Amino acid sequence: MTTTLRILVADDEPLARQMARRLLAAAKDVVVVAECEDGDALAGALDREEVDVMLLDVRMPGQDVFDVLERRVRRAPATMPAVIFTTAYERYAVRAFEMNAADYLVKPLTAPRFAEALARARKRAEDRAAVAVGVARVARDLGRRPDRLLVPERGRMVSLEIAAIDWIQAEGDYARVHAGGKSYLVARSLTDLEGRLDPNRFARIHRSAIVNRERIREVRPEGSRRHSVVLVDGTRLVLSRSRADWLRDWRL
Repeated sequence: MTTTLRILVADDEPLARQMARRLLAAAKDVVVVAECEDGDALAGALDREEVDVMLLDVRMPGQDVFDVLERRVRRAPATMPAVIFTTAYERYAVRAFEMNAADYLVKPLTAPRFAEALARARKRAEDRAAVAVGVARVARDLGRRPDRLLVPERGRMVSLEIAAIDWIQAEGDYARVHAGGKSYLVARSLTDLEGRLDPNRFARIHRSAIVNRERIREVRPEGSRRHSVVLVDGTRLVLSRSRADWLRDWRL
């Protein structure tokens, strides 16, 4: 006997939600119990509704999607819905899903791929505990405070522990991550990375540089209100005057 799947559709784009409804209308034994256009609505719907499967856009306004998922996993892992993540193509996100065996759809959605994902989600929904573990892993990689960063190396994406990063420099709309004597050019701005890194561990000392506080060997004065930051590997970086107040926090 086939059980009717209770579906939640979450996407801030009306056309994307419309496409999802159209694809779901062609599926058997499914019912849409909620539609959400931001993270706040998602959190509320999960508290109100019984949901088997979420079709979830990873970038929406309001509460961070992965914060909502992490709270749900902590509070009620036994009722965690299976998740089909949707995203406009982003190499970093797609690889993170693949590494964690999470199902994802790249927009625009297509009927054959959608049907495959829904069939897998139906099976996964039968083991909510396993779903909760997988969702937690994805959230740790793509959430606001990730445990690791995926970086390109020789034509593939590799996992780099956040704690291994020494410093990061801006290169236009990209950022170069320095770690253990190697560097990796990632398709993310310095501002984007700054927002995702723990401020207790990383500090932006210049508009072009973020440093791992644990890698700082010393801060040298370079004249009136000018300083340079020297890392344990000898790298010397400029501390901008506008961020001189950071010195007080670093010395504490």
